[in-house]
Amino acid sequence: MRFAGVGLTRDGYRIAVLDTAVSRPATVEVYEHCVLERPVARLVELAQLAPDGFAVVVDSGNGIFDGSLAAAGVTVFRADPPVLTDGRVTAEALAELGRSRPEALVALGSGGWTMSGREEGITAAERASGPVERRLAAEGRLLLGGPVRRTEADGGAAGTGAGSAPMVALTFDDGPDPEFTPQVLDVLRRYDAPAAFFCIGLHVLAHPGVVRRTAAEGHTLGNHSWSHAYLPDLGPIGLREQLGHTSEALAEAAGLDGPVAWLRPPYGGRSPELLDTVADLGLTTVLWDVETNDWALPGPEVIAERVFRQVRPGSVVLMHDGGGDRAQTVAALPTVITGLRERGYRLVGLGELLAARVPAGRGVGT
Repeated sequence: MRFAGVGLTRDGYRIAVLDTAVSRPATVEVYEHCVLERPVARLVELAQLAPDGFAVVVDSGNGIFDGSLAAAGVTVFRADPPVLTDGRVTAEALAELGRSRPEALVALGSGGWTMSGREEGITAAERASGPVERRLAAEGRLLLGGPVRRTEADGGAAGTGAGSAPMVALTFDDGPDPEFTPQVLDVLRRYDAPAAFFCIGLHVLAHPGVVRRTAAEGHTLGNHSWSHAYLPDLGPIGLREQLGHTSEALAEAAGLDGPVAWLRPPYGGRSPELLDTVADLGLTTVLWDVETNDWALPGPEVIAERVFRQVRPGSVVLMHDGGGDRAQTVAALPTVITGLRERGYRLVGLGELLAARVPAGRGVGT
């Protein structure tokens, strides 16, 4: 039986392979500045070449491998923080866990998701975050979807600027993708609609030109971590790397003068401590209240219908431009844009929506 651990670096991916039948050190391969498909293809190849069995070990800081590998029939296990000695998540450490403690790992099924089996703890952490979310939202350091705070007494109709239609923000996660992000951008340009794109750092590294176009066309860029990590699991060093590496890659790709101001935690994963830490780092957390579940490929009509059913003034709509086949999202987007406008909504950027949500007398970001 062979176990491959997948680790991440500032420049890409690291694969370490150990054989349970021998005691030799791990065989290590490095993939830098490349698309995700290359290391995935190599892991699939290694699985096919292993007559006695093969499995890949990832951790909750790496949510971009398991789906592709499972779809290709490769066995995937997740190592959770309690079994990671000193929080080590190197490729070698993960492979060694497979060889020495396979019973401590969590098997990820082909129809599951990266954090499968931890739903109860995740829900409890999100519930506990409520008071911090409300405090940060009032301070302009967290954006929630839903009714805004400004009233007519503050100089504008509730949920709007003076005389304008109710606001809605469109957001896209998990890009940039070389095929689907440009298609989303084409639709947005055709309908003169703004949006925000929350990018995975490793994808930014592989597709900087897509990021450059996104910024040049006036859309908002946001941080979605380096590897689609469940951020509450990370210690200070891991969090700084996940967010810092992504910020640096975005700034370099888009030619920005400074770091992006927005963060969306993968899976919406949060805890009170994480939210405060992110705010202290100068980032505004962006959540959502309109969930399309477009990643499940329900069909373009269903995606649009879910938007119209859930939307309300001040909503933040979650869709995806990366992480898989997003043709249905692209097909649904013209209907979503025109349908929202027909219903009296005005599509705005995150900054405008946040400004309308902050109580009178408190500046955004203060």
